[in-house]
Amino acid sequence: MNVANVLSNGKVPHYNVKAVAKLVGIAPVTLRAWERRYGLPTPLRGTQGYRLYTDHDVRTLLWLKARTAEGMSISRAAEQLLHLRSTGTDPVGDAAPVERREGASLLAGMPAPNLMLHDAHGEPVELASIWGTSNIVISIMRHFGCIFCREWLHKLELCAPALRSFNILPIVVGLGDAEHAAPVASQLAPSALCLISQGTSAHLTYGIKRGSLLQLAGPSVISSVVRAARSGQMQGETTGDISMLSGVFAIDMAGTVRYSFYGSHAGDHPSPDIFVATVRSAFQPAGVV
Repeated sequence: MNVANVLSNGKVPHYNVKAVAKLVGIAPVTLRAWERRYGLPTPLRGTQGYRLYTDHDVRTLLWLKARTAEGMSISRAAEQLLHLRSTGTDPVGDAAPVERREGASLLAGMPAPNLMLHDAHGEPVELASIWGTSNIVISIMRHFGCIFCREWLHKLELCAPALRSFNILPIVVGLGDAEHAAPVASQLAPSALCLISQGTSAHLTYGIKRGSLLQLAGPSVISSVVRAARSGQMQGETTGDISMLSGVFAIDMAGTVRYSFYGSHAGDHPSPDIFVATVRSAFQPAGVV
């Protein structure tokens, strides 16, 4: 696959096979079998040979899965999709509507759910009123006492100048109240707009789940604690539901999701450099590299 062509069409690869399997509910072995047998989808390969999938690839898999759920064989579904594409019609193209089950993960092309949140002074804020004036990146964190959230706030602040240069406003949302939120956000991410969710509705609406014991206290989490502590972060007072995981979403001024990241465990967040490059590419018009 031609990398320049992929990027010029806004199809930026940022999912590995495990992430895609989780998003679409198809086992990795099945994903590899479909690619081998039917050529769908055709992920790029990273520098170490790992498969990297785009949002378009994810939409392709969801379309194929929907056809098989209707009773069509996977071979017939793949044949039909390839035929449609050969005629210039792509049912999972950028302009095609993307269906979403309630509570499911958000993918690029889906409408972003509106939220009623509160600012650091306790005043109500409607999220749609913000994306109506600017592209946004919204980090829905666990809570303002979380050592991992504090680590991400610090990294997000380093990303803020690059994001703002592309008219992308960084927003952080955490569980808690103004008393806990304002000092943490103003200290670690003063360039971001700090908003507060007083319950878990924002997380659940955006498809963020409660973590399992392994996702909250497993080996990956323990190693992340060491990483965050070495960067100078400390655990603070916990607020709200500490079992919630986190996610990061880019939303354009039309209220459409352009990028989504779901933490696989409590200490998981995007790599800053890859995050900035991916988000900026996601907001670029087709044909601009």
